[in-house]
Amino acid sequence: MSTIIYTRVSTDEQADKGFSLGHQKEMLERYCEFQGLEIAMHYREDYSAKNFNRPEWKDLELYVKANRKNITKVLFTKWDRFSRNIEEALGVIRRFKDWGIEVNSIEQPLDLNNPDNKIMLTLYLAMPEVENDKISQRTKEGILRAKKEGAYTSKPPFGYSRCRIDDKASMMPNESAWMVKEVFEAVSQGINSIEQLRKSYRAKGYPHCKQSFYSMLRNRTYTGEVRVPEYKKDDAYWHNGLHNAIVEKNMFEKVQLILEGRKRKAKFPSKKNEALPLRSFLKCQVCYENLTGSISKGNGGRYGYYHCRNGCKNRVSTTVAHKMFQKKILDKIVVNENILLLYKETIKDLLNSKKGNQLKLASEIEEQIVKIKNDIESIEDSLASKDIDGETFNKINKRYNQKLEGLSVDLSDAKENKENSIKYVYKAFKSIRKLPTFYDKANYDQKITILGLLFPEKILLSKRECRTIKQNEVIELLTRYNKGLESCKSKKAIIFDGLSSLAPLQGLEPWTL
Repeated sequence: MSTIIYTRVSTDEQADKGFSLGHQKEMLERYCEFQGLEIAMHYREDYSAKNFNRPEWKDLELYVKANRKNITKVLFTKWDRFSRNIEEALGVIRRFKDWGIEVNSIEQPLDLNNPDNKIMLTLYLAMPEVENDKISQRTKEGILRAKKEGAYTSKPPFGYSRCRIDDKASMMPNESAWMVKEVFEAVSQGINSIEQLRKSYRAKGYPHCKQSFYSMLRNRTYTGEVRVPEYKKDDAYWHNGLHNAIVEKNMFEKVQLILEGRKRKAKFPSKKNEALPLRSFLKCQVCYENLTGSISKGNGGRYGYYHCRNGCKNRVSTTVAHKMFQKKILDKIVVNENILLLYKETIKDLLNSKKGNQLKLASEIEEQIVKIKNDIESIEDSLASKDIDGETFNKINKRYNQKLEGLSVDLSDAKENKENSIKYVYKAFKSIRKLPTFYDKANYDQKITILGLLFPEKILLSKRECRTIKQNEVIELLTRYNKGLESCKSKKAIIFDGLSSLAPLQGLEPWTL
């Protein structure tokens, strides 16, 4: 009949650098030798004893089940090596007893066939559990206190490395911080899809998976704050941390609004085939039904086609369709420089005219912010005078701070520098001048955006023809030729008097007023 010996410490570090495991094994081997017990197996554990979900103990139980007729004892040095959970421990002891196997400690031995000894067993098992609970409570309170002081005790997110600030655990931006900042800025603009940005930065060296990328965009830690967890009756909240922010709070809030769909429509992963950018924009010239697209395999390659859903024989290869679209539609979009100049100056005047409205809006938002801050001070006074309890204060304070965050984003938008807006306008006009080249070099999502802007209705396609039903009115206007507008080069486009949308300019339409 054989005996199993079991040794345990709590961590890998204790197992690798400590002497406890070796000492436990030596004590158990001497005991077995003195008692004349044959050792069948030795299980060596480096896991917490808060429960029995331990790899080595699971293997021990499997071995005991398979060899229960040949196993008589499972021995360990002390009861705290066996378990620090009295409820689960009693269940395991009862199960092994039913198998005819004794579970016991060599330094605190008990005759478990004697009912009186169950009192001592309970005491031996309860003491390590109480000690474990005290350690756990001290650890939680220590982490809570550290986080209230701005420390960061968890694993640093992407873009940060561990460090100590004022002798407290914290973190600092590392060599990847630039990428985090760029990602937030790109998402806040709402131009490219989030999935497209993820793939782009994956190519630039972003090392984590898709879910980690989306989680990064939700992580408030990048604003320089730490989350103080819920404790007892106190709600969780965010607090200024010791670490430096990578992302400004206004930028972070803009991204959250985009992700929640409250600001701009967030573009999430698309399943569309990048080889078929025209698929959603085509109509069959034979039967006037919408065309679809698909990829076929053959002759060792993959070939794309646009084809009709109604059994119509209109089937055009993507190579032919894209060449016809480029030659018969895109290449014919040649912008009239005079009209483009006038259009650009008109938009510039409109942007200038809105400056006053933006300043007025910013002033109104600032007044709302001041009012909310006064309200927060008022509830702080109520808390100090004990007119309200801490739980009520936290709920009201959380609601007010959420309002402040939203107003801060609105204020940032209202104060946006008009020069930046004009710069974007000039950049857009530069792209319009070279629209065919811009489309040719664009990625899939950009091509979809361009097509949606250029053609409000479908494009008719057959094997020999590709033409538009209707073009964007602005593009149509910009491609008109009118020599009479050459004199507008050095003049202000319009005076914004509220009538510009009613009375067309001379040179575009006959005068009506």
